[in-house]
Parts: sequence; structure tokens; C-alpha cells
Amino acid sequence: MESVIVKHFKPDFEPVAVVWSNTIPDDALQFKKGKFGCILYLFAAASRRGIVAGGSRETIVCDGGRAALGLGVGFDASDDLLDRFAAIFSKGRLSARNRDAYQARIDTAPKSWQSLYEYGERRHCTYDLAREWILKELPRYDISYEYVLLKPLHKTSPDDNIQVVIFPVNPVELAGLFTLTGSVMPGTDPVRVPQGADCTGIAAFAYAEVDSAAPRAVLGMLGVDGREMMRKQFRDDTLTLTLPWPLFQRLEQEADDCIFQIPSWKAFTGKKY
Repeated sequence: MESVIVKHFKPDFEPVAVVWSNTIPDDALQFKKGKFGCILYLFAAASRRGIVAGGSRETIVCDGGRAALGLGVGFDASDDLLDRFAAIFSKGRLSARNRDAYQARIDTAPKSWQSLYEYGERRHCTYDLAREWILKELPRYDISYEYVLLKPLHKTSPDDNIQVVIFPVNPVELAGLFTLTGSVMPGTDPVRVPQGADCTGIAAFAYAEVDSAAPRAVLGMLGVDGREMMRKQFRDDTLTLTLPWPLFQRLEQEADDCIFQIPSWKAFTGKKY
């Protein structure tokens, strides 16, 4: 796909399309079956290396990664799992309802995971808030497709079942893309900033916007896990702005005559644009 936005915007990093599919290319990057891997690295590989990445319910073993991509939510598959994840998302052992059982889980966890279990992610200040987020706030998808692909935007085709397009952006790029987004939407709130793991910000929460009457962009990579990945794969000043497919298509129509063409934008950004 040749994007009008990209032609004028010239971002530092390749945008990535999230595609629902029943097939995956033979040379696509996937995690090995049963081996843990963070889907943020699949996203980074698509953007930085220009390769197609993706996975299925068999190769995405991270509960959060599957939930983020729309491959089912297992956080509350049992009372034990719900209690465990509510503790992890809040204050770890301090939040656990059954601290003895939770401590036993810490003791048997891989060493690299023990700190996470012990202290929690602190995304919520109480167990109850974390539990409420799991049950009522997390967008829930169990799509009928076998694979979710992360494809460099230029490698997509009109036949692809694109759901969202993720733009890795620095603050200046964010300002321009935010302005373009707001220019086609009524009101003053064109961007959603949801609380949750960074993988959900580039997929599940953006899926929910696809299904809404007035889809908004989703700002992401504001968590510690996302910032760590950005530092390793992109830069410390890189965030993500994810565009639901209907919104992306609307911006494509406007991109030939928008902020990217006015003298003040060109003067500020220099020859790059």
C-alpha cells in the first residue's frame, strides 16, 4: 500500500498494520510454540526490520499478548487466575487475597518473573480496581481468524483485513499526526489514552475504537514495559499513535491538504518534510 499520509509525513519509523488472517507467510517472524515472547517485539520487528510478524493462539503464550491481539482473554478463566492477575496488575503480594498461595506462585516462578509477581505492575492502586478493569474495562475479543499479523504498511495490499495502523512517533510527529486526526473529527477529544498494558494500546483498545460510532486514535507506549521496549528498539522519545482503520482511511483522504502542507509546519520541521 502506498499511503498518502506517509508520503507527506515521512515518519522516522515504518507504520505497522495489524491484520486478521487465516494464513501467515512462510517467512513471517513468529515465536516458537510454547515459548514466551512479548508481542511488542513482533511490532518492533515489523517497523524496524520491515518484515511481517505475527502469531496464533499456539505461538502467543503470553496471556496479555493473546488478549491484546484479540485471541481470547484468559485472565478470568478461573477464580484463581482472576485473583492472580488482579494482584499482578495492582501491588503484587500486598494485594493478593490469598498471600500464602500467591507466595507459593512467586517461589515457583522463573527468577526473571519473581520481581513482577512480588511488587506487581502498579497499574491499579487496589486489587478491586484491577479486578474491575479485567472484568469490565478491557476490550474482549476472541476473533474467528487463526492469525494476527503485524505487517509493515508498505507491504499491505487492498485484500488485507486491516484493523488498525500503528504509527511510532516522536513528539513533533505526534503533534502533526494529532492535528491531522483532530481536523477530521468533531469535538475536542480525538485521541484516547487508556490505562493498560502497552500491547493492549496498539491492538485491543484500538479494535474497540473500530467498533465505535466515532473511532478515535489511541496513544500508547506509556507503561514501563513499553518504554523499555522503545528504548531497546526505537528511541526514548518514541510513542505510538494507533489509528483504527476507518479513521486511517479518512485521514488518507485529507492528507494531501492538511497541516503537512502549510508553511509553518514545513518551516518548523525543516527539509525532512
